[in-house]
Amino acid sequence: MVDEQARRDEIVAAHRKLEQEEQEALAATCTDPKGKHARCEPSCYAAEAPDPRASKKVHGAVEIQHTVCQRVVNGSPDGSFFILDELDASKLTVREARAKKAHGKGTWQADVETALAADAIVVTGTFHDVTHPGTNEKLRCVSASHFGTLRRALDGCGATGDVVCEAGGNAAAHGLDVVRYRLAEARKLQATDTAGCQQAALEAIAVARGLPRWRQYAKVNVDQWPKNARFRTRYDGTLDEDALFTLAASLGSDAEAIYATCGGNAVKTTPEQEQSFHTCW
Repeated sequence: MVDEQARRDEIVAAHRKLEQEEQEALAATCTDPKGKHARCEPSCYAAEAPDPRASKKVHGAVEIQHTVCQRVVNGSPDGSFFILDELDASKLTVREARAKKAHGKGTWQADVETALAADAIVVTGTFHDVTHPGTNEKLRCVSASHFGTLRRALDGCGATGDVVCEAGGNAAAHGLDVVRYRLAEARKLQATDTAGCQQAALEAIAVARGLPRWRQYAKVNVDQWPKNARFRTRYDGTLDEDALFTLAASLGSDAEAIYATCGGNAVKTTPEQEQSFHTCW
C-alpha cells in the first residue's frame, strides 16, 4: 500500500512539473528584441526583414506594387494565389498613380484578381517561373498592384495596419513561417543528411504543436490575442486565423512523416521547443 501511494505521489509530482514547465514556456516573451538569436537547427533561419517601403511618405491616390505567386507541383500550377512581396522586395515600390481597372471576366488575370479580391489586386504583368530561395519550391509569379488612397505610410508588413506579419513582430506568423521553412529543409536533407533531416523536421513538429496551445493561452489567460487579424506570411500569403492554424497542423503532420522517413522514432518535443517561436527569435 505504501509503495502504491509513493508511486502515485511520484506520478502526480511529475505531472505538476510538466504543467509548470508548460505554463512557463507559454508565458515566456522576448524582453530584449535586440537580443533575438538565430535559429540554427540545422541551418540558420533569418527572420523576415521589414518591408523596404516602410515609412516612405506617399499620400493620396497610389499604386502599391506586389508579387503574386502560385505553387507549381509536378510541372503544373497547384493551389491558391498569394502575395509574396519578399521575393522582389528591392524592386517593388509605392508611388502616386491613377487607378487601373480590373480585367474582364473570362481572362486569366481576372482569376488572379478574384482570388485576391480582399487585397484589391490588379494584375499588371505576365507569369514567370521562380524558385523560392528559402524553400526551394517551384512557383509561377506575376506582377500586380493595389490601387487606392494612402493616408499614412506603409508599415513593416508592407501594409497600412490591416495585416500582421513576422517582420512586424507577430509571433503566430513567425511560427508558421518557421514550420514551412523547416519542413522544406527536412525534405531537402532527406536523401543526404539523416541527422539534419530529423533536426529540421523536429523543429517544424514542435512549433506546429506549440502554436494552438499558445493561442489558447494568449486568448484565455492573458487576453492578448489580435481579434479578426489577417496574417501575412513569408511563404503562404495572407491568411485568416483559422486558415493559419489549419495549415500549421497540416504541415506539422507532413513533418512527422518526414521525421519517420529519416529514421526518427516516436516524436517527443519539450515545452521550450514548442513555444520557442514567441521568445527571442
